[in-house]
Amino acid sequence: MMNLIFKMFVLFFLVGSLSTTANAIELQPFQVVADTPIIFNPKDSALVLRDPAGSLSPEEVLVRKNEFKSAAEMGKIDAHSYYWIMQKFISRLDADREFRVEGSWLSIETFAIQSNGSILKLKPAGFGYSYSQLSDVDPTLPSSSKAASSQGLFVLRSGQPLVLLSRVKSIPALPPKSFTLRIADHARFLELRRFGLFVEGSLLGILFALGIFGWFSYFMNKDRASLFYGIWLTLSFFQVFNLYTQDGNHFSEFMLNVDGIFLGAVYLSNIFYSFPAYGQLIFYFLFASAFLQLSRYFPTAQKFIYLFSLFFFCFFWVSAFVVHNIPPNIFFLPNAILPIAMFVIVYKCGIDRYKQGMKVALFFLIGAIPYFLFRLVFVSGLLGMPSVFSLLPESGLSYLLQNNFVSQAMALCCEAIIMALAVISRNKWIQEELIETQESQKRLIANQNKVLEATVAERTQELVEQHRALDESHQIILGSVNYASRLQRGQLPRSIRIDRRFASFSAIWQPRDVIGGDVYWLSSSLHTGPFIVAVADCTGHGVPGAMLSLLVSNSLERIYANDTTQDPTSALLSLDHYVRMGLNQDRLDSESDDGCDAAILRIDRDNHRIEFSGAKLGLFHVSGKDNLTRYSGARCSLGYHETIQEGQISTAHVIRYQAGDVFAIFTDGITDQIGGPTGKISFGYRRLEQILRSHHGSDAMTITDVIQHNFLLWQGTNTRRDDLTAIVFTL
Repeated sequence: MMNLIFKMFVLFFLVGSLSTTANAIELQPFQVVADTPIIFNPKDSALVLRDPAGSLSPEEVLVRKNEFKSAAEMGKIDAHSYYWIMQKFISRLDADREFRVEGSWLSIETFAIQSNGSILKLKPAGFGYSYSQLSDVDPTLPSSSKAASSQGLFVLRSGQPLVLLSRVKSIPALPPKSFTLRIADHARFLELRRFGLFVEGSLLGILFALGIFGWFSYFMNKDRASLFYGIWLTLSFFQVFNLYTQDGNHFSEFMLNVDGIFLGAVYLSNIFYSFPAYGQLIFYFLFASAFLQLSRYFPTAQKFIYLFSLFFFCFFWVSAFVVHNIPPNIFFLPNAILPIAMFVIVYKCGIDRYKQGMKVALFFLIGAIPYFLFRLVFVSGLLGMPSVFSLLPESGLSYLLQNNFVSQAMALCCEAIIMALAVISRNKWIQEELIETQESQKRLIANQNKVLEATVAERTQELVEQHRALDESHQIILGSVNYASRLQRGQLPRSIRIDRRFASFSAIWQPRDVIGGDVYWLSSSLHTGPFIVAVADCTGHGVPGAMLSLLVSNSLERIYANDTTQDPTSALLSLDHYVRMGLNQDRLDSESDDGCDAAILRIDRDNHRIEFSGAKLGLFHVSGKDNLTRYSGARCSLGYHETIQEGQISTAHVIRYQAGDVFAIFTDGITDQIGGPTGKISFGYRRLEQILRSHHGSDAMTITDVIQHNFLLWQGTNTRRDDLTAIVFTL
């Protein structure tokens, strides 16, 4: 009983307070008449009370009626505080009618206070634009199962006043533009929604079809303009699908219900919209830059586009994940100014490209105009300015266009359609330019071929003449070398100097080239008594070696011109002197430093005695199968700048021999030749000694044949490294 009395007291108090409040704070009612728009904003009939913690109840708020202030006195909206908004309406309509409450707030909790003082809590309107289900528009259509219908509905009874008391909280990153809540005529709004679904579905269909065309164009042409066009249309499609139009977010309604999910500083549904929105804006300018070839013709404008893209990526991040209290008209100012400025820059570049001869730039210039105009409408809405479409007669289309997002979607479709023609024309233009370039290249190649053929013919004639001259020179040189070879072979010992002096004698003399630096020499047969045998290995091979060998032969003839009494050691010293003097290497300013290695034998057949002395060349003496002696020469060469010191060539070796003993001298052309199984091992002295031992008792010709045969097998395919000389004799 006491509880009932208390409730009646509170009701009586609230009714009295309401009438008193209305008088005390002068809350002006908004007159709802027949020509009131479908969606209206009663700006002059709202009072506001700040509730920082959101802890007040409607009854407590009504008690504090004197603390309400006008919206103008409240200043900017604090994103961290709750507010109570009081609005009063009176219906001048002929019949009762349903209305709905909506607004861009994080939460809206509305209470309807009737004239009799009763308080009715309405269904929460939710964030942004609430929407009804398809079955609310047409009972024959199935209801969407993705998102529940969200209706903050109340009834205005004809001739009766009604006070709405709403507790609201701002979205942290997107504070509303004003404290007033929008009101919509519910029945007329449902008709608007029917028309909106048709229009927005048509826009999505256009963007979807053009998106397929854009990606097909890219896969066919593989160019940056088609790639950016395809990305731009894809992002535009998802932006339109996620638009907050007068009848809500259709992506949440039909595809994925993300209502009420908060992420970062905004709802997830807002991120679903803002990401493709900023993305399509960025890729629109990237597409424009690729289409107009700005990086090639206007590199500064291209850099501005890159900076613009980076800025809006960061702007999206801040707007989605950073809590702030910046007023929307200030926070979104860069979103309003920068795209317009960037658009003007790109449009100016498009005009210049058209003047430069890019005729397809005209499509871009035409298509950019509706995009630019609708963008201005969108930007004016962000800054709180009334839409230019509000001047149109009341109709479903005019209400759709009054929504900034819908106007932007139409701008995207207009631009996308014209840009599709631009992409087609650009591809055709590129193909024509490619064909023209190919034809130009063909003509250039044909001209170059003619010039090349003439040049080749001229050059061929020059080469023929040069080849003829070279061939003549080669024949002269070859003739000279062959003649020099005959001369060099002519200085080798003739048979008259060999016969009757040896039991057998054989020599291997093979220059590496046609002529060489090795030589063997016998003293004249006119002298009686002992005779001389010498072998020399001169520096180098070819022509230089042959010239030096001639000097050595002449020097030996000079030493033993009159007699053969001079011992081999003295003869080597004389040869050293004559070579040094013959090459002028005894002078400090001499340009050459050449000489030879040599071995000299003085053979006394009457006494079976041989005197031997050598300079780096040795003598092999085989007196039995297992009896081989090698006499080494002195470790010095003859004829070089550096003079041989006294005692450097020791006294000659005196060798006693028996009939049938074998003697042999080899130059290093034999021992240093690489070959064998690995192709990297020298022939060496050990193999020569083995041949000499195994063929003791054979004549000199047999021994040299075996040496040459084994040497050639050892050499294999390796290149001959030096001149080759070997003499073998028996006494």
